[in-house]
Amino acid sequence: MNGSISMQSEFDEICAKIEQKLEGKDSGIVEINFPTGELSNLKLCENIHNAFNTEIIGDNLFIKCDGGEKEKIHTRLENSFENQNQDWWASSNTICVVRGNQYRPDVGVWFRSPTRPQRRMPITYACPPPNVWIEVFYNNDNDHSLSSGLSPFRPKPETEMMVHATIQPTRPTRAPYACHWDLNNNEIWYKMDWNQFITLRCGLTISFDTVLEEL
Repeated sequence: MNGSISMQSEFDEICAKIEQKLEGKDSGIVEINFPTGELSNLKLCENIHNAFNTEIIGDNLFIKCDGGEKEKIHTRLENSFENQNQDWWASSNTICVVRGNQYRPDVGVWFRSPTRPQRRMPITYACPPPNVWIEVFYNNDNDHSLSSGLSPFRPKPETEMMVHATIQPTRPTRAPYACHWDLNNNEIWYKMDWNQFITLRCGLTISFDTVLEEL
């Protein structure tokens, strides 16, 4: 009983610290540092994840403040990926464990579905990271890829055919753009536009229209 009371007290203190950091914050990523070992209890971490949209990396806790626009893009991508291969398991914001750290990919695609215990209790049963890991960001100092302005993206043309996007020599100066890494960990950049797509070597296709329709 004393252990349960102690954990509840610790959890309440952590929640108070998190809520203080989140005050007035509605976008971007909030980082909160904790004393060494304070976030080592898996049950405590599960309670934190149930209360907040967090990632726990070592003694640091990160909270993604995603609005409805990004959440909708996550859902669109998730549905697109599952429709491409019925054997894949795609999910948005699912916790996975990498070297003891707890991450939440915006969208993940597992070529082999995690086990039921891993899906239900991803920390206790160490859900593995996805084979394809997607992150969606706004174009500012801490967050990039999508336009951070409020003006809508230009309307979709009706006459163009779907074509593979052209690789850019460097990161585009203006959003929206996309990036993935090749076998040698080189960054491959694309300027996102209507009726364009990229196909990864695993066979997964990302249509830029899926993202731009929400912008």
